[in-house]
Amino acid sequence: MKAGLSNVMKRIFLGSLIAIAAAAVVAVVYFGLTHEVPKPKAPKVKLVAEVNGKPITVEFFNEKYSRFTLRFHVPVAESPSSASELKLGFLNKLIETELLLQEAQLRGLTVNEEELDREISQLKEDYPKDTLNEALERIGLKLEEWKEDRKEKLLIDKLIQREIDSVIHVSDDEIRDYYNANRDQFQQPLMVHARQIVVATEEEANALRTRLIRGEDFAEVARLHSLSPDAESGGDLGVFAKGQMPEEFDDVVFRYRVGSISSVVKSPYGYHIFKVEDRIRPRLRGIEEVRDEIAAGIFQGRQEAFFKEWLDSLKKQAKIVIYPENLEDIP
Repeated sequence: MKAGLSNVMKRIFLGSLIAIAAAAVVAVVYFGLTHEVPKPKAPKVKLVAEVNGKPITVEFFNEKYSRFTLRFHVPVAESPSSASELKLGFLNKLIETELLLQEAQLRGLTVNEEELDREISQLKEDYPKDTLNEALERIGLKLEEWKEDRKEKLLIDKLIQREIDSVIHVSDDEIRDYYNANRDQFQQPLMVHARQIVVATEEEANALRTRLIRGEDFAEVARLHSLSPDAESGGDLGVFAKGQMPEEFDDVVFRYRVGSISSVVKSPYGYHIFKVEDRIRPRLRGIEEVRDEIAAGIFQGRQEAFFKEWLDSLKKQAKIVIYPENLEDIP
């Protein structure tokens, strides 16, 4: 009886062990399938600076710096030290831009779509049709990125207008004092008003000159035959002083009397015929003529000084951290 009981107990004990082992295997399989393996932490993004907690990453700097060097044809630095100085200088500009954008946001300034569209339309006029995208591609910039850059510039302009320009005043006394102290600056030299016709060959130039001497209208002949862009305005070169036009022009137009038709003149641009429309004697320009010019000069000088002082104060109040060692990662 005891032996039979012992065998039963053994079977129960072994069965329990097997059940426990099976449950353990199931648990391992279950948890192994359903529980995710811990992922390694992503590497920290490298920074070149922080401005009031806002990071400027190596990637962002590299993108902006590459565009800058392409757009302005920045030559390769002659030494590692000069390259570092250039990068640090550019980083300082990025930091200043970020400070100004933060200040604009703090003051609730924005740029709406209408303002942005107006700005972009004006800028597009500087490019021939369908060449804007090509110009942007040459500096690695997409149209939408360019628009974002223009939006930031408009926002900063608004901020400067509010914080700097609005407090600058140029008085009549300041304008008069400047004029009296700088009269030599407003001495106008001898000037001429002239027209031109430009053609490709000397033979054609001589033939046209004969027609002009016989009395044909100079402006009309220029519109019909001149190769120069000013042909649309009858060859009108406007009013200019010596040194403002190519030397070949000056040697002719300043020697002729009003109404004279010049001889044929050769230049790198072709064969020219000139007509002197007027000669303006040297004189001192009056204060009323130059009032706006003087005011703009005083305003600009004062604006630059005020802006530098104001920006320096923003920098002193800001928390700026620079990581110059990470600039070495940038080619």
